[in-house]
Amino acid sequence: MKKILIFVAAFCCLTAAVAVEQMALDINFSRPAWKAVVKTLWGAGPQVAGDALEFGPGSFAALPLIPCLPGSTVRIEFDAETTDIESAGAAWRTAAVQLGLFTGDKEQAHLDLFNTGKATARHRVSRSIPLKNSGFRLCFGNYGRTGKFRIANLKVALDVPGRDLERDGSFSGMFGINDWFVRKGGKDWDGLGLGRHGSARVEAGLFPSPGKTLVLDGAGTVTGRQFPYNGEALVVGGWYMQQGIRRAAGAPPWANAGIQLVYLDADDKPIGHRDVTSRLLDGDRPWEYHCVYIPAGGLSPKVKSVSVWLRVWGGNTGKACFDDIAVIRQGAGEARNYDASKGRLSIGPAEKAYRLDRVWNGVDLSYCSQIVLPHVRAALRKLKEEGGVEYVRTREFFNGPFPVKSISADGEIEFDFSGVDRCVDFLVRELGVKLVPTIETVPPQLQTQNNKHVPKDYGLWGKTLKGLVRHWIERYGRETVSQWVFECWNEPGSDFFRGTDEEFCRLFVTYLRALTETERENGIRLRIGTPSGAMNGLLSLCMAEARKAGLDKAVTDVSIHIYGGYDGSLALYPHGIKEARGRMAPFGGENLPVHVTEFNGSAMVNGHFDTQTGAAFLVKANRIMADCGVTRGYYYCVIDHPYLKLDRHYCGDLGYMTHHDAVPKPAFNALVLLNRLAGKRLPVKASSEPFDAMAATDADGTVRVMATTFSEEEPDVFRPVPVTLELDWSGRTETLETAELIRVDSEHANSHAAFERAGSPPVAQQRDTATWQEAARLVTEPLTGYRFENGKLIIPLTMELNSVAAITVK
Repeated sequence: MKKILIFVAAFCCLTAAVAVEQMALDINFSRPAWKAVVKTLWGAGPQVAGDALEFGPGSFAALPLIPCLPGSTVRIEFDAETTDIESAGAAWRTAAVQLGLFTGDKEQAHLDLFNTGKATARHRVSRSIPLKNSGFRLCFGNYGRTGKFRIANLKVALDVPGRDLERDGSFSGMFGINDWFVRKGGKDWDGLGLGRHGSARVEAGLFPSPGKTLVLDGAGTVTGRQFPYNGEALVVGGWYMQQGIRRAAGAPPWANAGIQLVYLDADDKPIGHRDVTSRLLDGDRPWEYHCVYIPAGGLSPKVKSVSVWLRVWGGNTGKACFDDIAVIRQGAGEARNYDASKGRLSIGPAEKAYRLDRVWNGVDLSYCSQIVLPHVRAALRKLKEEGGVEYVRTREFFNGPFPVKSISADGEIEFDFSGVDRCVDFLVRELGVKLVPTIETVPPQLQTQNNKHVPKDYGLWGKTLKGLVRHWIERYGRETVSQWVFECWNEPGSDFFRGTDEEFCRLFVTYLRALTETERENGIRLRIGTPSGAMNGLLSLCMAEARKAGLDKAVTDVSIHIYGGYDGSLALYPHGIKEARGRMAPFGGENLPVHVTEFNGSAMVNGHFDTQTGAAFLVKANRIMADCGVTRGYYYCVIDHPYLKLDRHYCGDLGYMTHHDAVPKPAFNALVLLNRLAGKRLPVKASSEPFDAMAATDADGTVRVMATTFSEEEPDVFRPVPVTLELDWSGRTETLETAELIRVDSEHANSHAAFERAGSPPVAQQRDTATWQEAARLVTEPLTGYRFENGKLIIPLTMELNSVAAITVK
């Protein structure tokens, strides 16, 4: 069985684990399939000579660039044979086998595994190399002016820690018997078809290594066995190739073909997934290795098993091939202190109070052109006036508002900022919020025909950015713009940027140069942030290029995105924040402000967004971000998508409010209540998950507590549980002037629950939302049943799981 295991995340503390030997490639050049992964770099290319690949003068070939985990070991073996070779200049320019070491897609160094100009008989070469970079590529050929070099029986393997769970990654068994099962029609969680049962087959000879390859010829889905999950680190990977993939009419842009890691609950129901194949695309793709890494605790505890799904989405045409599928488990998981039967929250004492950081006062709007829509403006106004939002992240200024009117042949730019002004004026002048402008994409005049994400002229792209920011300074003033936090691009590691890492690094340096020049020319100090998203190694690459340009110290703020709590684990928040600081540390940026400029419980459509679970999640996530020292989190997003699913009032989308009449969801009410916390923050100790709280005391002694029962284990359960609040009351009188309670649960401050009680009518049946607007209203009730005991204020409550309770006492 042939397999390769690739890691794409921090090595953590796994080097002491037992290593797993995973063979990636076992190539005999007498079999034509070698051409699938060995490509000519330059020259006439090699020729087959028996079981060897023969290189004449000036010809070179290479394997694909393979990502790897720093700390793993690559083992390379091959047979080598040469005639006398005259060097082409330097002595080393003869027969060579070189291991290129990469960071991203840029080679940093290489190691010579074989290098000679002397005639050598055929012999075996074996090397074992510990890796510190993020990727490697094996190259071989003849740099010389004369002679021949032959390489045969090439093998590559990685030694890594863990246990291989997938027994049949090369499809030697029968479908439905051992490890792999062909789906017989049906639909997935997105309502997309699983394809035809007859589309799946296995073939030998399609991949260079021995064994068989899974072929999906047309729409189809093959699923692997379910592997139990208990919080362990996981690595999932495989080789993938496609030919002529075309999406069905009306299919989402990502519903092409590829490998997915699917998360299942205790009832074997899919509750989330992650795409293993990078950049789901139409058309042709060569054989490449794809993988994902899930850190320990990286999935919700509700995930009880995982499975690999190999797919061509329903209705699509074309062919996809899969090989060497690996599922690796690392570690035994983490014990969780979880007891949802009852909970206790101990709060105080006042002398240990510390600074209250209002990390929740940001929100993401996505595209700025949406601001012209009346219901979007209504939602933004509510967020400012009732929700206390102070910062709004928005993006896409170059397309949509189209501020660049023309660019002359000599590089003169004519601007028309009227479209941008219509959007930004509402935020800045009317609402008085601060902006987080995400600078991304390329004006139409600078786009190339083949790639609209990479400018034809980087210098002119920088000039358009300078013109935009200069306009904002002139329109809104230096003091205002100096409080904004700029970002470079939204999630450039995804399909939002379709150029190379090198091209994006160049864009990032151009962005830094443009903003620092704007500072000098306009007498202003800007807050200049990094790219945003789950950056992985791209953040490090960008900062390294910025340092080469002398601009790394221009960066004042760090941006990341985190989605977890529903299908992904809340552990992703401290993990992602720590990783971002770690990547900034080599550049002296480990203490820079960190902004989570997109966060929510999931990046997918999910019913929890509409329910009280969303409110409970919001409090929990902000508590974690505050404890991690985040400057601000930006909830994604303001409002449900303003252009999609308009026939429904609630559609499981990610907004604080619905897209009809901006009806507040329970999460919005949790935001309102969080903003009532004032003064200094009090320490809180919880008896177990899922109980948690944030608490604060102000100058007059008022104590406010935001209690949450958000359960990763049971996010759709709302049963009542006893919760006891125990407040340190030493030195205070044992009487209360104020004792109030506000709930957000299935019966209180919950527009969606009222909507469900009304039968969940579609918009065409009931357009009037007044009833649900009223049901969303926060209602204060008296707090009863409390007592004083041994210098403590004891408050017994009954809370639903996945709800919020705001308590005020004085």
